[in-house]
Amino acid sequence: MSKLLSDISTEVKKAVKKELASVNESLSSWCIKMNTINATLDTLTEKVKDLEKKNMYLTNQNTHLELKVNAMEQQIRNMDQKLLDNVLEITGIPEGKNENLEELSSKLASKLNIEKRQVSMVKRLKGRDGKEGVIQLVLQQEEQVNQWIRAARRETIAMEDIIPNVTNPDVAKIRVILRRALTKAKKRFCGKLNQP
Repeated sequence: MSKLLSDISTEVKKAVKKELASVNESLSSWCIKMNTINATLDTLTEKVKDLEKKNMYLTNQNTHLELKVNAMEQQIRNMDQKLLDNVLEITGIPEGKNENLEELSSKLASKLNIEKRQVSMVKRLKGRDGKEGVIQLVLQQEEQVNQWIRAARRETIAMEDIIPNVTNPDVAKIRVILRRALTKAKKRFCGKLNQP
């Protein structure tokens, strides 16, 4: 019986060794695979960190460029407005068929007791959305714009003062307004300020 036990024990040991060898081989294979997965994970983690750093850098660059673009746009708006510093706009005068803007500006200057020779150019801008276009007087100097506006504040000017042959009495009493020319952006900004 002892021999039988010894034989069984030997057979069991052989079977266990064989099975353990198979398990060890499988574990060894899985360990190699896990090491490969861990190495790949480490590589991917590093790449993600690098991409996050690059993304942060690009985000900062984008923000910086947006600020630069905004500053440049503001400079352009300021330069556009500067170009209009010696331009005066006249509203309240409807466009006539054969209107003579030079004569019209002379009458306006006379009404305001200002020298007409300050005017370098007179032009009418087209109106938008069915509205009447404004008349622009380009003056020689910026201070002259202020002079015309101050004079217009002292003297109420109606359309009949500039265009004497207006037949409709209601139209003849429409007030002519002088104002400093503004860029579209500045007009929008001022419009927003006037909203409640």
